[in-house]
Amino acid sequence: MRKNNFFGLLAMIMGFGFLAMVSCSKDDECVNRTYYLDKDYDNFGAGAGTTACKPPTSTSGQYVLKSGDTNDEDPNVNPECALVFYIDDDGDGFPSPEPFYFCENPDDTKYTEVGENFDCNDNDSSINPDVFITYYPDTDNDGYGDPNGQTVVVQGCESAPADHVANSDDCDDTDANRNPEAAQITYYNDGDDDGYGNEDEFDVRDACDPAPGFNYALQAGDCNDNDPSINPAAEENPNDGIDSNCDGEAEAIIWTGPDMQFSKPEGADWTDSDYRDVLTQTIAITRHESGNVTNLAWWLDEIGAIPQDNDLEWEYYGRQKEVSPVANVGDAEPSAGPSGMRWAILEQGADTPAWDNFDWYGELGDPTHYYSFNNILTICELLNSDESPITIIDDFGLDNTNEIPGEASDYSSRQHKHLENIKLGVWLMEENIYFTLTFTNLPYASNNAMTYTRSTPNN
Repeated sequence: MRKNNFFGLLAMIMGFGFLAMVSCSKDDECVNRTYYLDKDYDNFGAGAGTTACKPPTSTSGQYVLKSGDTNDEDPNVNPECALVFYIDDDGDGFPSPEPFYFCENPDDTKYTEVGENFDCNDNDSSINPDVFITYYPDTDNDGYGDPNGQTVVVQGCESAPADHVANSDDCDDTDANRNPEAAQITYYNDGDDDGYGNEDEFDVRDACDPAPGFNYALQAGDCNDNDPSINPAAEENPNDGIDSNCDGEAEAIIWTGPDMQFSKPEGADWTDSDYRDVLTQTIAITRHESGNVTNLAWWLDEIGAIPQDNDLEWEYYGRQKEVSPVANVGDAEPSAGPSGMRWAILEQGADTPAWDNFDWYGELGDPTHYYSFNNILTICELLNSDESPITIIDDFGLDNTNEIPGEASDYSSRQHKHLENIKLGVWLMEENIYFTLTFTNLPYASNNAMTYTRSTPNN
């Protein structure tokens, strides 16, 4: 029994070994190959290959062993197609030079076998080797050619000449702002022919419409269209009182010229027209019987008559109304001295140490350090007495080194002679006029004589 069992077991083991050998022999015959998906079923695939023992299956095509298809959507295109075709997209009979390979012509209305006279622009049927193009000069480089200019004719596939275009639509080849697509043009009336017009007088026209018949400019901004020397490009003449460049700021006028002398003798009637220095319609300088320098024109305008000694007290007519002084005067009402005038010291007037340290000098054209006549007289009297003014308080007082800071000094005994031979600047505020004035004779108040020289352009 045991022997029989042994041989049976041996036979079973040998049977399994044979089956295993047979099975391995079949696997050894499987060869892996690279297959390519062929969507158009022309037996040429495209894309990355797939390695397998047998062709894979796909619902979008078949797998084949050949690759290299450049258009797997068209069975007429594959590596074995030997026919060369050229495409003519614009239908002018001249194809693009790029070749296409098909087994047969897929569309004889679009493809041709002709491989010469290639098109240089297959998107435009008007451009090909048989076309000749006329180019017009475009001097203003606005993309529109001059219909009257010298033309250049070139073969369609040659380059256009420099500064030329293939149209003759320009209405003015000297002005890039005038062509069929340019914006409308505003013509400003230029009465003085200075290149700048009146912004309130203009005519708006299409770019290619003829210009208006009146004298015009293409830019506005002229603030005086009757004077060619006045416009935004003009150069300012300092201190002539004219806004030459139209920036809205008229400079102050500085009177220059030969000196003019004015004199009022002692005892002369201050209301006499011979003894008033008429500067403008609002300024007429004279000296009242009380000794005060005053603006007679202000009196005539203020009360309609020339005041007499018994009509008004000195306290009133000696302190006429003025605009606010340049210096900080706090809440004080600005008035004192000739109305409408401010005064400044232009240069050193004496030899005291106080004059050496004085730095409130004015300058013609600059309103800084122009004060009331009252304070100018006080400053000169202080400096001549070797005292230094510190701060202007108001038009009737100032601080000095000998007084309590912030409290006005009492200068009721001011003497006009302290102004003699000191070069002063005078500012007529309303007219914005500056000039120089030097008193050569200005005696005590009881003597109403007055003599001075001043610069002037006319009087």
